[in-house]
Amino acid sequence: MKSLAKLFGVTLIISTLMLTSCSDDKPETKSMDEIRNEEGIPVQVEEVKYQPFDKYLTFFSKLIGIKEATKGSIVGGKIERINASVGDYVREKQVIVEFDIYNPGVQYEQAKSAYENLKKNYERVKALLDAGETSQANYDAVETQYLVAKRNYESVSQMLFIEAPFDGILVDMKVNVGDNVNGDVPLFTVSQTNKMRSKIWVSEKEISQFKKAMRAITEYNGQQFVGKVVEISLAMDPAKQAFFVEVEFDNPKGIIKSGVTNEIKILTYEKPNAIIIQRNLVNKDENGNYVFVVENDKAVKRYITKGNESGLFYEVSSGLQIGDKLVVKGASQLEEGSRVKVIQ
Repeated sequence: MKSLAKLFGVTLIISTLMLTSCSDDKPETKSMDEIRNEEGIPVQVEEVKYQPFDKYLTFFSKLIGIKEATKGSIVGGKIERINASVGDYVREKQVIVEFDIYNPGVQYEQAKSAYENLKKNYERVKALLDAGETSQANYDAVETQYLVAKRNYESVSQMLFIEAPFDGILVDMKVNVGDNVNGDVPLFTVSQTNKMRSKIWVSEKEISQFKKAMRAITEYNGQQFVGKVVEISLAMDPAKQAFFVEVEFDNPKGIIKSGVTNEIKILTYEKPNAIIIQRNLVNKDENGNYVFVVENDKAVKRYITKGNESGLFYEVSSGLQIGDKLVVKGASQLEEGSRVKVIQ
C-alpha cells in the first residue's frame, strides 16, 4: 500500500508539472484592434492615372424626318381613291388622295368646263392677234377671263385631288377608300427621312451646357447613329417653361422610322486626360470632401475638389496626383493615420 501511495504521489507531481508547462507555452490571445495596429487594416488600392472623362445628358424624345408635313382635307367628302401606300416614295405634286368630284359644295365640273371653254377661246384670239386680225384690247379681255377661270379650276382641283407637298416617304395614311371625312381632317404625312431631327426640351439650369455641333448619339434596332446639335433656343418657351435643343442624325438607309420616341445622349463635356473616381469613395466631414490614400503604410485623408460628374463617377479637379495610391476597398474602417496593409 505504501508503494502504491508513493507511486500515485509521483504521478500527481509529474502531471502538475506537465500542465504548468503546457499552460506556459500557450500563446497570449490578442484583440482584433491589437492585430490591426500591429499588422495594419487590410485595404485595396488603385494607382491614380489619367483617364478619358465624358459627360452625357440623356433625354427621351421623338424623332421625325428633317422635313415633314401632314396634308389635310379642305372641304371634306367621300374618298374615292388613294394612289400610294405607306412606305412609298412619292414626288412633289403627286396626287395621293382623291375625293368624289361630284361634291355639290365644290362644283368641280362647272369649273372644269368653264376653264376648258375659255382656254379654247383664248388660244383662238391669241392666234388672231398674232395674225393682226383682232385688237390688243380684245385679246387682253379674253386673257383675263381665261386666267380667272384657270385659277378657279386649279383651286377646286386642289380641294379634291390632294397632292404630296414635296418629294419624300409616305410615312402615315390616316384614311381609307370610302371614308367620309370632314374638312380640316388630316389625311396623310410625307417625310424626308434621309436625316432625322428631334427637339429636346431642357431646363434653365441645363441650357448653359449646350453648344452647336455637340455630339449626339441614339440607338435604333441595335444600330448606333451619331449626330450633332444644330439649333439652340435663345428664349424660354412660356408654355413648357423650358428651352429647346434640336439635334440631327443622318439616316441614309431610312432605318430610323419617323415618329419613334428614342433615348438621345448629348456629349456636353469631355476631357481626354482626367482624374476620375467613383462616387462611393468620397466621404465628407466639416472640412469638405475627402478620400483616403496610402502613404508609408498609413491612411492619409486627401481633401478633393470635385469637377464635373457623370453617372457613378466624379472628375477630381484638385487634391489627387498621378501615382497616388487611392484606397478603393476598406476605407470605411480607416481614420487619419491608421496603419494599413495593402492586399491584392
